[in-house]
Amino acid sequence: MNAVLPLPSDLPPVQFVGRGKLGQAVADAWRRAGGTVGDVVGRDGAWVPRHLVFEATQPASVVGHLHSCLDEGVPVVTGTTGWIDRLEEMAARAKAQGVAGFWATNFSPGVHAFNQVAAHASKVMGQLQGYEASIREVHHVHKLDAPSGTALTLKRHAVEGGLPEDTPIESIREGDVVGLHALAWESAHDSFVLQHEAKSRAGFAEGAVLALRWTWRQHQLGQHGLYTMNDLFTP
Repeated sequence: MNAVLPLPSDLPPVQFVGRGKLGQAVADAWRRAGGTVGDVVGRDGAWVPRHLVFEATQPASVVGHLHSCLDEGVPVVTGTTGWIDRLEEMAARAKAQGVAGFWATNFSPGVHAFNQVAAHASKVMGQLQGYEASIREVHHVHKLDAPSGTALTLKRHAVEGGLPEDTPIESIREGDVVGLHALAWESAHDSFVLQHEAKSRAGFAEGAVLALRWTWRQHQLGQHGLYTMNDLFTP
């Protein structure tokens, strides 16, 4: 991400769809960064996409919301998970409608780095005998999807590095855990664990602010399509 991004204060008001913890955290971070928050609507509320949208609702709602934004030609950033089976469809539609969109299972720059490290570690560990891999994710009791989108993204990056496709994912829901993800290899002799634990939602929110600024820039430059954290941090 070497390009100079527009400041939040230079962007139009951001419309927030979803009143959950992530949406609230991103709206607060957007204000702190100098941006203006426009309409804030619930996932089932009446709304018409305007200017720039941040969407964070539920798997059953997100595709309809994305269709609304793309049909109106409004750039959109979404943090909703649980719809990866519609990803190619949405990417094609964004290009066809001439809109820049952005999706992430996790906006944390630290998680992005974690995924890159996991891919490399999987390549190295794949050369060793006697190790069994597993993934564990822990979230608060209100999280609906399991495994988490972050865990699925972690596994996808690790598989690209050589992790076996059948590596299991254990999902745990307890308390108010923000998010913990671990990729581990166990042998008879030792354990090797990569772990990322979110201390708060601030990292997600600040990453989402970057994504909003970057997506607006892409849209203004006519660089249309559906982008990810890999695109945001590509040199």
